[in-house]
Amino acid sequence: MRIGLRPPDTATRSSSPTTCHEWAASWATYDGPGHVEYANLRFPTGTHPMPRALVLERPRDVARVHPRDLDVWMRCGQRLTHLERVFPEARLKTHVRRVTQLAEADYDRLVRAVTWLRGNPTSGMLLRQLPIEGVDTKWLVKHTALVLALLGDQDTEQYPGELPLSRKRALHQRLGLRVVPELVQVSVLDPDLRVQFAGMKHFAATVEDLNRWPRTPDTVLILENKETAFALTQDHHRTVVLHGHGFHVDQYARISWVRSAERIVYWGDIDAPGLQFVSDLRSLGIGVRTILTSIETLERYRHLAVDGAMPQRTGTPPNLAPLETELYEHLAAHASANGIGLLLEQERIPWQEAYPVLKRALDDVVGAPATEVTD
Repeated sequence: MRIGLRPPDTATRSSSPTTCHEWAASWATYDGPGHVEYANLRFPTGTHPMPRALVLERPRDVARVHPRDLDVWMRCGQRLTHLERVFPEARLKTHVRRVTQLAEADYDRLVRAVTWLRGNPTSGMLLRQLPIEGVDTKWLVKHTALVLALLGDQDTEQYPGELPLSRKRALHQRLGLRVVPELVQVSVLDPDLRVQFAGMKHFAATVEDLNRWPRTPDTVLILENKETAFALTQDHHRTVVLHGHGFHVDQYARISWVRSAERIVYWGDIDAPGLQFVSDLRSLGIGVRTILTSIETLERYRHLAVDGAMPQRTGTPPNLAPLETELYEHLAAHASANGIGLLLEQERIPWQEAYPVLKRALDDVVGAPATEVTD
């Protein structure tokens, strides 16, 4: 690297030769990195050498120009050398800056965590049980990319992973860890079914516990919004509501009586991620029927819509009914044109207008169309 020192021009050499020589003398005592390159320049009194450029021949010389930069350079080199020696399978090319910027305590935790995980690839422990001080869920989420890179994963973007595993479960599975059971929120709308649970209407349970039910529902309603579930105060024969579980599609698919139910109804927000959720459910063999999921519904309540999430994947989800496909492509076109998604939350649709549609779907005969639209 050559850094020009801007030696005095002809006019300055003629008008202020003393100043020029004082400037040159200051560089004569330079003892920093690299070396000063000189050029012979003509003065009124003759030809004299003047500093022309500072030449830095190695990256370390560049870093030595400033003490703070040298500290960063040394830390980077020491850490990368150490990690490549301890973890020869590591893929650090895209993580050099993050490795360098880690606080010393986090760097130490990173090394200890990956050393332990590599030596215990199928421990089956909870993250809480790992014998590594300071490593908890928040730490792992923040440092996931570095942990996976040190373990040799080339494409760390695949974790947390693809469906059908939830994001958290996919990461824990990769690390050989066990996940704290995720509870499914349940509302039992049939009084005869509630007898199994001491009369409780609302509760949360693991998939394993739900699969132990001796009597199961004929109708399952999946809701994105839990407040909508609690708004269902009327009983419905042999009907159970699952709600407030985000987009953990695989959780619902693992419940045996969801798979065997006579009818499965889904009502969620109108947005691209919601329709992707519907497609994913069907890809797992859940024959879900949607309600209030059409362009007609969106346009009727368009004044209540807000900015929402962009489509999370390329292309139209493959398992949508015609009206759902039309809606998804409309939402995708809006996102492409405006740089932001569109969202009509289910709770913004007036209850007195939504509930009759929902009730009709719950009470309707089996084999109805995949999508029901408000009249």
